[in-house]
Amino acid sequence: MTLSRRKFLLGAGTGIAGGVLGGFLGATYGARPGWRLESQIPRAEGVATSDTLPDEADVVVIGGGIAGLSTALFLNQKGFNTVVLEKGVVAGEQSSRAFGWVYSNHWDLGKLELANRSKAIWQGFASRFGEDIGFRQTGNYSLLASDDDVTASQQWLDEAKRIQPQTDARLVTGGELDRLLPSGAGTYKGVLHQPSDGTAEPRYSVSRIARGAMSEGVRIVSPCAARTIDRQGGRIVGVYTEKGYIRAPRVVLAGGAWSSLFAGNLGVHLPQLTIASSMQRLGPVDNALPGAGYGPDFAWRQMDTGETAVGVSTNVAPITTDSFRMLLDFLPALKHSGDLLKVRLSSDFFASLNMASRWSANEITPFEQVRMLSGSVDENEVNTALANLRRAYPQYENAEVRERWAGMIDATPDSTQVISEVPEHDGLFVITGFSGNGLTTAPASGEMLAEMIAGEATTCDPSIYRFSRFTDGSEYVFRH
Repeated sequence: MTLSRRKFLLGAGTGIAGGVLGGFLGATYGARPGWRLESQIPRAEGVATSDTLPDEADVVVIGGGIAGLSTALFLNQKGFNTVVLEKGVVAGEQSSRAFGWVYSNHWDLGKLELANRSKAIWQGFASRFGEDIGFRQTGNYSLLASDDDVTASQQWLDEAKRIQPQTDARLVTGGELDRLLPSGAGTYKGVLHQPSDGTAEPRYSVSRIARGAMSEGVRIVSPCAARTIDRQGGRIVGVYTEKGYIRAPRVVLAGGAWSSLFAGNLGVHLPQLTIASSMQRLGPVDNALPGAGYGPDFAWRQMDTGETAVGVSTNVAPITTDSFRMLLDFLPALKHSGDLLKVRLSSDFFASLNMASRWSANEITPFEQVRMLSGSVDENEVNTALANLRRAYPQYENAEVRERWAGMIDATPDSTQVISEVPEHDGLFVITGFSGNGLTTAPASGEMLAEMIAGEATTCDPSIYRFSRFTDGSEYVFRH
């Protein structure tokens, strides 16, 4: 069965639960450097933000990545005085280290509505801010290696068109397949192609959205780490930061890989782990693959520079103390693991032992100690992905490897983000756990959360994204 790019990047903790103990026993004790790395060099285009904390806001958003910025943009549009706090640089973590797909091709049907809405918002962003944000409607291609893959894709397509009639994907086989994609050595039964899908440029897309948000009235303060939330009488009344105190009755936690740690200090159990995803970019070649897509064992994206980004098929889940603390949360994901995730012991485990999990408003927090989180590149996996691409499309044989990088993905047990108010914490909202698809769906997720905060009916159905699904006895559904 063909592996989808969602399976490449999501993982969502798949296999973590069962692999933690096996990985712990099988690995060399602490022999490897960590997968979670502190970076001093941003990948994101620079954004000039404010360094002054205002006295108050209607809503404080914690996190200056695509999720937090999208939420702030829509809140501002609804008339809320909104302040974004970013501990490092805007888009400095996963938003600038992402693969760059904006798509809904072959998505889980339950999340298809949100993905399609997000594509429409991306298209609006392309002309909203007065500068090129890097969005291109270049199409998405799923290479189908077997008859079973073709059958499964046809079934998905029939159902997708039923529930989302605007779905423009189509199955391409036979001679038309050769006309659609450059010829290669790989033999494929067909392609599921969706022309409306596109790509963004992580190195600058989110930065330019941030500049557009500021031009519309959103205030971004950085570097400014939020330390904790102030509550009085059961309600949120403000946020303590490293720069002082800001009054606000509502707080949005959009901290990506840091969200669970911040929530834990508030006494909120947010099931989320991080996985390291490695990528690389190749120099231009003649007859390069167009748009973005995936084969059975590699994925690609054509960049605006003419270079090709290449993704891996297996990511790394580093063992930390959270791996044990959230073992029961992630146990249901075990059967979905396959070969998509490697659980590894490294110095990350010992670093997590030394990382504070509780602190007061007056203490230095982990968010100030690590301003920008990146990942360690899995050289074996990027080499394997490159070899697979070259075997299928020999035109890449002599393509120069120009860069390799990694980022840390925020993953939930069911591979589905949380977009929700937190029960029993009046005024606290969470948007996190995108499991590898934040760049695609964060704009519509931010719109949905802004609608919730405003007390409006949401454009998309919010039910599968609610926080309470982890504790209310709902049936577990892994949405890959």
